[in-house]
Amino acid sequence: MRWLGCVALGVVFWCVTPADALADKRVALVIGNGAYTKAPRLPNPPRDAHDVAAALKRIDFDVIRGTDLDRAGMQDAIVRFARAAQSADVGLLYYSGHAMQFKGVNYLMPIDAKLDDEADLYRFTKVDDVLGYLQQAKALKILVLDSCRNNPLAEALKRSIGLTRAASLPRGLARIEAPIGTIISYATQAGQTAVDGKGRNSPYTTAFLKHIEESREIGDIFRDISADVYRATGQTQLPELSLSIVDKFYLKGPASVTANLPPQPTPVDRSVVAPPLPRARSPRAPPRAQEVGPAAGPATALSQPTPVDRSMVAPPLPRARPPRAQEVAPATVMKSAQLVSPCGGSRQTSRGWTRRNRGTPCSHRQRLCNSC
Repeated sequence: MRWLGCVALGVVFWCVTPADALADKRVALVIGNGAYTKAPRLPNPPRDAHDVAAALKRIDFDVIRGTDLDRAGMQDAIVRFARAAQSADVGLLYYSGHAMQFKGVNYLMPIDAKLDDEADLYRFTKVDDVLGYLQQAKALKILVLDSCRNNPLAEALKRSIGLTRAASLPRGLARIEAPIGTIISYATQAGQTAVDGKGRNSPYTTAFLKHIEESREIGDIFRDISADVYRATGQTQLPELSLSIVDKFYLKGPASVTANLPPQPTPVDRSVVAPPLPRARSPRAPPRAQEVGPAAGPATALSQPTPVDRSMVAPPLPRARPPRAQEVAPATVMKSAQLVSPCGGSRQTSRGWTRRNRGTPCSHRQRLCNSC
C-alpha cells in the first residue's frame, strides 16, 4: 500500500504549491526616443527607457529595449515584439518620446522623421498597429505612452495643410478605448500635453518606477501612478487611464499568476488507474419468425417462439423460384406426360383417364388404376 501513500503525498504537494511556481510568460517592448534630428532633443526618454527596462526585468519580463531608434530601428523592434507576444501571457509596451495625432489616429515618431506634409506620416509608426500586436498576449496587455510632449513638427504640418484642415491636428494624443483585457495609460489626458521634467526621469516615469514593482493589483498600481503624477505637477497634468479588465492581476507577489490563465491539468498516476472495461458486444439479432418452428407436444411457456422486433430484423431474401414448365426441355415434358394406367387409359382428364381405343373415360379417377 506504499504506492497509495505516495499518490496522496503528491496530491498534497500539488495543492500547496505557491501560485508563482506556475509562472506566466511576460514580454515587454521599451522604447525611448530623444535624439531627434529635425525636432528639439528630449533628454529624458533614453534614461526613462533604461530605468523602465531594468524594473520590468526584476519582475520577470523578457524585455526588448531600444533607444534613439530611427524608422528602420523602430520597425525591427516592433517586429521582434510581435513575434514574442504570440506566445506570451502578459505583454507590455512602454514608449517615451515624441508622438502626435492626425485625424484621430495616433503616431509614434522615430528620431529621423520629418513632417513636410501629410505624406510624411507614413514614416511614423501607428499606435493602432502596435496595439494590434499587443493583443496577441493571452491574459493581460498594457500600453503606456509617455509621449504627449509638445511637438513642433505638428505645427509645421498645420502650416503645410492649411488653416481649413488644421483643426484635424489637435494637441496631444487621441483617446483610445481599451480592448478587453487591456490597460492603456497616457502621461496626460487626451488632447493635452505633458512636461518632460527636470530630473532624471519624466514625472510619469518617476511615478511608474515607484509603483510598478509593488505586490498589489495592477489596476490599483496604475491609479496610484496617475495620482502621483497629478500631485507632482501641481495638479496640471492628470494621466489618462483606460482599464478594460475583469479579473484581478498581479505582476509581483504570491498571486503573480494572472487570474484568467487556463487552469493547469491535475497530474494522473497511471499505476492507480483501473484498466478500461471491455467493450460491450452488440446483441445478435433474434432468429427470423419463419425460422421458428412449432414446438412438439402440448404448448408450454418454453415452447413459445421468441418475440421478434420487426424493426431490427432484416427482410428475408426472396426464395428461389422453381423453373416454370416452359423453361424445361420439351423432351422431358413429353416423357413425363405419357403416363398409362393399367386399364389402358392414356390421357388424364378432369373425369379420370381416357381409354386409348374407345375414348371412353375409365371409372377410376385415381392417377394409377389398381383394379383394371
